Amino acid sequence: MERPPCWREGQPCPNHCAAAYHNRTVYNVTPLHGPWSGWRMAGQRLVSPNREWIAPHLLDRWLYRHARVYR
Repeated sequence: MERPPCWREGQPCPNHCAAAYHNRTVYNVTPLHGPWSGWRMAGQRLVSPNREWIAPHLLDRWLYRHARVYR
């Protein structure tokens, strides 16, 4: 397990920054902010607040179809 330098082995997580680093490196989870609040990246997948996910190739396909409708 990769730990930030401020988080010593056998100690509780010292702060939010260390916990966020741990989630990104160990669990491959990156939360999103602003209008995307509640959504997160898990690996290459975009995950909704309802835990539904979409892979990049499916999102790309959907955006292509959506763009054709509004041209």
